[in-house]
Amino acid sequence: MTLTSPSQTLAGLSPDSLKQLSNRLSESESQLKLRISALDSYYNQPLEKSVLYKKYTDMLTGLKLDTISPGLPSGNVSVPKEIQHLIGDDDNQTVAVQVDSEMVRVDAHGQLEREGLVFTDIKTALKEHHDLLADHFGKILRPEDDKFAALNAALYTSGIFLFVPKGLKVNIPIRSLTLVKTLGIGAFARNLIVAEENSKITFLQEAYSNINEGHDLPQNAQSLLSEVTEAYVGEEAELNFASIQNLEDNVHYLVNRRSSSQKDSRINWTVGHIGGGITRSRMDSALDGPGANAEDVEVVFGGGAQMFDIVTDLTHQAPSTTGSVLARGVLRDKSRLVFKGMIRIEKGAKNSRSYLAEHAMILSKNARADAIPGLEIETNEVKATHSGSVAQIDEEQVFYLTSRALSDSEAKKLIIVGFLHPAVQRIPSRTVRAGIQYLIEEKWVGRRVQLPPKMELLPELEEEPEDRTTTDLFERHYKYR
Repeated sequence: MTLTSPSQTLAGLSPDSLKQLSNRLSESESQLKLRISALDSYYNQPLEKSVLYKKYTDMLTGLKLDTISPGLPSGNVSVPKEIQHLIGDDDNQTVAVQVDSEMVRVDAHGQLEREGLVFTDIKTALKEHHDLLADHFGKILRPEDDKFAALNAALYTSGIFLFVPKGLKVNIPIRSLTLVKTLGIGAFARNLIVAEENSKITFLQEAYSNINEGHDLPQNAQSLLSEVTEAYVGEEAELNFASIQNLEDNVHYLVNRRSSSQKDSRINWTVGHIGGGITRSRMDSALDGPGANAEDVEVVFGGGAQMFDIVTDLTHQAPSTTGSVLARGVLRDKSRLVFKGMIRIEKGAKNSRSYLAEHAMILSKNARADAIPGLEIETNEVKATHSGSVAQIDEEQVFYLTSRALSDSEAKKLIIVGFLHPAVQRIPSRTVRAGIQYLIEEKWVGRRVQLPPKMELLPELEEEPEDRTTTDLFERHYKYR
């Protein structure tokens, strides 16, 4: 898409822009009103609401919205050859593929469909499965909750809807792949996952880029991938959500995710941020039912001039809930990372346990990291702790390893692997663990590989024990009891 005027970019959006988009998508008048309301919310919200974090909004100064146009579906529904090896030839898998702003493939395994599972694009879901998503779509994460969530609600053209009926336990992962190919466009995806009572599902999300240089675009042109994911986890249900992001430096990543977990349910978030120019991530696990459990594991490896603005929140709203966040980042060159997180335990959430740990390692004098964990406790009889640290690599460890015949690079790589291991080992998916390890190793040696190889070519990892309880976290550390 050629940029010819400010009104065609994200810096010049108006209700007329949304009318054109809505007409292009053949939407109802009510959907258009929701988009216009979201745009109004976007313009009326600050970049950062919390006074604790306002001084870090400079992380987004490199995001040039006046060089990015809203992406529109192109009508091309073919899977690009560069990611075909990631999908394979199996026609019976359950997989979705998004290219720029277009859902080019959404397939559900026939047997799963017969058992009641629904896996489709969000546009189709709004028309054909409104009864299944009406109680959750836009209700778990609202436009007024965050500025860029509002922008997504105004402009989304793609995304998936996954519905897992009561009692269905799916052993194979549901996969979603996104590829950004076009320079100068913003791709906006909106996802909703609903896991009903006593169901179990694993959702694996991958985001990559392979930019084709556009014509008639400014030299500083950028691309943008925006994702909003809402997840509803019913009573005694389990959702494993894993995500790998390895975008190019001229592709920015804005992501908002929030879950609502009901009685005795469990959600496991696993996130690997490897690529992207600017990454802004907002994750909130709301524990709404007694006995609900949430675990969030995040790994960051930054280099060059990358920026990572990562928020991980736990919100306990019911008694006897358990939440934990384990975030680790490694930075070199001129990269920058801010880990921000908040544990909130509401008045009615007695006997809850919560743990938040954010730690970063710096490999270069020009790299910078901040860790800002926090607590808001409004009741008694809880266990809650938070920790944060930023440190340089230990030169004594480097010296020891080099004295054992390792090169300086090999020694530092081994220290990094060890530093990240407490987070990586808790990732439930072996595929995600192997993928993150592969991308980190390639980046360490200076090969910015954007796409991983076939799954069978990823490094072999030992099986981790099935018991992934977080008891040890709370027995070793607590701040309030």
